[in-house]
Amino acid sequence: MGPTPPPVEGPKVSCPANQSARTTSRSASVMFPPPTVSGGVAPVTVTCTPASGSSFPVGSSTSSCVATDAQQRTDRCSFTVTVEAIPLIGATRYVAFGDSITEGKLSNGDITQTPYPVGFKRELEMRYTSQVFFVFAEGGGGETTAGGASRLPGVLNADTPEVLLLLEGVNDLASAGSAGISPMISNLRSMVQQAQGRGIRVFLGTLPPEIPNAQRAGAQPFIVPANDQIRALAGSTGATLVDVYQALIGSLTTFIGPDGLHPTEQGYQMIAKTFFDAVRQRLEVAPTTTFTGLAPPSAPAFSWRGE
Repeated sequence: MGPTPPPVEGPKVSCPANQSARTTSRSASVMFPPPTVSGGVAPVTVTCTPASGSSFPVGSSTSSCVATDAQQRTDRCSFTVTVEAIPLIGATRYVAFGDSITEGKLSNGDITQTPYPVGFKRELEMRYTSQVFFVFAEGGGGETTAGGASRLPGVLNADTPEVLLLLEGVNDLASAGSAGISPMISNLRSMVQQAQGRGIRVFLGTLPPEIPNAQRAGAQPFIVPANDQIRALAGSTGATLVDVYQALIGSLTTFIGPDGLHPTEQGYQMIAKTFFDAVRQRLEVAPTTTFTGLAPPSAPAFSWRGE
């Protein structure tokens, strides 16, 4: 009788590396490679729970794998599956409407290459990477709110936005002083209602601050009381207030150029971020299996109609 063969060691199982996936819904189907097994008496079976190809919820989950040989000896391992929810926002078409500040004018009279509508679109694209955005920049240099109220219907017809970013009124104050506040509010109300009547969501900006005694800061004494009424207007109409004034006033000479009126490049970046933060807070949607707001995979668009 020959020597007794040495006993076969039990099975050893090694799980795949931690897995990750991204999704626009509440869960994602995740495929992963099978675990590797050594030792054990054949046949050795391996099962993982949840199995490869299963649906994993957003967040971190654990998949556990068990190897069992013919002698019912087992070994276990586990690994983490992390599913990240891709942020989504409930609108992809925007109109930024207003005067020379929407147009992007600088103190020296030039038009910046990155007015706030451009920066706003970049903010959207950086966060909502699975969506395509259309931002129409409709700035009219020197325009009053009366001109804006007259111009807006044609813009809305042409651009068909889901969202209106409205920032206008400083020219009313520059030309009429405190007497310009009441008609300015009336015209802004008209514009808000025009948009809302079409089902367009309105984000209404307060007027940026001006540098006292600067060359073009003629509206400066009237901006604070005008903004108080803009805030009240937003509350009474259901428009979302975007407090541009508050975002800029803390670093006035950084954000407003030497003419005292027009923002600097940094100021336009801050206005873009302020509008974006308000839009994100109001319109970002939770992951869902039924959201249909994804745009087709075409090139992103930015339309410039500033004068």
